Amino acid sequence: MIRVFALLSLSMFAACISSSHASPPPARPQAWDPAQAPEDPYGEGAVASGGSCGPNATCSFECPGGGCSYWCAEGSTCNIECDGGNCQLSCADNATCNLECDGGRCGTGCGAGATCNIECDGGSCAHACAPDATCNTECDGGNCT
Repeated sequence: MIRVFALLSLSMFAACISSSHASPPPARPQAWDPAQAPEDPYGEGAVASGGSCGPNATCSFECPGGGCSYWCAEGSTCNIECDGGNCQLSCADNATCNLECDGGRCGTGCGAGATCNIECDGGSCAHACAPDATCNTECDGGNCT
């Protein structure tokens, strides 16, 4: 009887040790929040119009008067035509964002693994890029960063 009790106690002890060393469950993917993107270097408040593109989608937007703000969710491709300048674009992780800025003073916030491209006709455009993002600027007008 004592042997059975000892064997039972030892089995329970071993079960407790093995369960306490189990790996944690994998993290659940969460929806992307535009606030997670790096801050747009020209984000200055009021926005004329804009839009957003959901995860893993392809979206195109036009802003004929300028002053628009957009965000592109994780894994998406966004194409923005900003004809008046002063547009803002937040590009989430692993997204591709293309911004044509006629008028200058446009900016992007580009998340990890994302690719952000600006064609800036008017100058004074800038990127805020995460360390492993790819940011390209074609600047006609100077003073781009």
